Amino acid sequence: MIIRLSDNLVLKPLLLSDAPALFQRIEANRSMLATYLYWVKDVVDEASCWRYIDERANSELPKRQWFGVYVNDEVSGVFAIKSIDDNGCAELGYWLSEHAHGHGVISRCVDYLATHRDDFGIKALEFHCLSKNNASISIAKKAGANYVSTITDYFELDGQIQDLLVYRAELAP
Repeated sequence: MIIRLSDNLVLKPLLLSDAPALFQRIEANRSMLATYLYWVKDVVDEASCWRYIDERANSELPKRQWFGVYVNDEVSGVFAIKSIDDNGCAELGYWLSEHAHGHGVISRCVDYLATHRDDFGIKALEFHCLSKNNASISIAKKAGANYVSTITDYFELDGQIQDLLVYRAELAP
C-alpha cells in the first residue's frame, strides 16, 4: 500500500530492495540517529541494512507495517506501525534524516493514521520516547497523547542512562 500524504510526501512499504538507498541515508545521518536509536551501531553496510529491514518488515509482531518515508522522491526515513495489540493500540516507530526535520513530516504520518484509524483497526496510538528526545515527545503530545508510564534505565549513550517514556493517544470513534 502506497500512501500519498502530499505532492512531496509519500509512504511506501519498506522493502529489502530499499537497503542501498536507506543505508546511504543512515550513513549520512549516523551521528544524529545514534543519539536516540540503538540499532544504528549495527547497521554498518548494505548487508546489515538489509537485515535491519528484514527484521522489521518480517517480524512476528501482530499487524505490523513498515514504510519508507519519501520526501521529494528520496527515501528520508522510516515510519512504522510496529504492532497493533488486541485492544487496537498501535505502537509507532519512526526516524527521519536531518534534511527532512522541521517540516511536520512525522506529524503528517501520525495524523493520517488517526484519520484512517478504521482502515488499520486502530483505537489508540502509543509512542515510546527516550526521555531526552524532545522532538519525539513533541510529536506524541501534538497527536494528543498523554504520558502513561516510564521504563527506567532503558538506554545508555555516552555514559548517560535515559528512561523510556510511554505516551498514549486514545482516538475518538
